[in-house]
Amino acid sequence: MTTLRLLAAGSLRSVWPPLMAAFSAQSGLRTETDFGPAGLLRQRIEQGENCDLFASANLQHPAKLVQQRIAMNMGRFAANALCLTVKRDVVTNSDNWLSLLLRDDLRLATSTPLCDPSGDYTWQLFNNIELAHPGCGEKLKQKARTLVGGPDSLPLPPES
Repeated sequence: MTTLRLLAAGSLRSVWPPLMAAFSAQSGLRTETDFGPAGLLRQRIEQGENCDLFASANLQHPAKLVQQRIAMNMGRFAANALCLTVKRDVVTNSDNWLSLLLRDDLRLATSTPLCDPSGDYTWQLFNNIELAHPGCGEKLKQKARTLVGGPDSLPLPPES
């Protein structure tokens, strides 16, 4: 039986296995998926790692592979959204999403920009905040700690 080698963005980890099970049932092909930050997966492909499909959470990564003629084609099949998570007991009636991000008593953790699409989207948000509220976007970039998705990040714990 043929096995397809897939590299997929970590954000797809929870939805990917049922999709691949349905695909295998229909096609008769097996799949083997390695998950990780899309930017780092792209780098692995650029360095010669073989895969049959690259599922990225950011269109720029597959576009770069197509431009380099490493990949043949690309297309959108899903979309992501940024989310802000904060403990309920620290939110006040006067808080909104921007005030929460800017509060000095709260820590801000993100994925690593240029390595993980969530980090790219977060930095794009900070740039947009800077345009609308000068000084705020730069403050957020200084405050943010890139804890996941980079080459030197600690690995994420396995899902339970």
